[in-house]
Amino acid sequence: MSNLKMFNWRFLILSIALIVQSCKKAEIPQPSPNPIEKNLSIRFIHKIGQENIRLNQNATLTDGRQFRFQFIRHIFTNIFLISDAGDTVFPAIQRILIRENTSEYDLGKVLLPEGKWKMYLLYGVDSLTNTTVQPPMVENAGDPLAPQFPSMYWTWESGYLFTRIEALADTSRIPSGQLNGFIDYHLGKTGLARWLGPFNVQVQNDQAFVNLQCDLAPALESVVWPEEFSSHTFENLALAEKLLGQIAQNIRD
Repeated sequence: MSNLKMFNWRFLILSIALIVQSCKKAEIPQPSPNPIEKNLSIRFIHKIGQENIRLNQNATLTDGRQFRFQFIRHIFTNIFLISDAGDTVFPAIQRILIRENTSEYDLGKVLLPEGKWKMYLLYGVDSLTNTTVQPPMVENAGDPLAPQFPSMYWTWESGYLFTRIEALADTSRIPSGQLNGFIDYHLGKTGLARWLGPFNVQVQNDQAFVNLQCDLAPALESVVWPEEFSSHTFENLALAEKLLGQIAQNIRD
């Protein structure tokens, strides 16, 4: 009887082990289904605090300082996606010019396996491109590195502007609430580009998109008025680096 009981227990334990092992095998991740084609885009808005920036309308900092923006341009390059499984996808369009009057930017169609995806991009132009590619070399008029109006390229061939911001502004030392001056920030220099991300990629039906917003308030609140109303980077590198850093830190999804 004792031997029979021992056999029964051993049989029970073996049976449980086989069941557990079978369950574990069933839990092994299966290969992802075939990638599905999606239309990829970036949706981008500029803000001052909680307020969306609108052309021909004043935007106001919390201290009452006002701005009326004419141009807000950024060059983003080297755009790519990475999934939680480690897959990498490069869209057909890997660089875009953000404009103050445009909120959606098409990056073309991409094949995305199922999973969670993140987007990374370079704010600015990498050092090699910045020193070797000039606008006359870029024939596609829709390319951010092609000739633009207003220009996003230094006329003395020092590379590209990563950001161009121009506005009527209250440049008083103490905010007056009046547009009594202007700001003129042309920012960019070899070596100052920086990576941004990861940003969440949202998928809805045949669309994949990233929602981004850029709050300019921290950059403008960091300015010493009225002295720092202008920078073309090279004559005031410290101001350019400060503004580029603040803008980059406040581009978020």
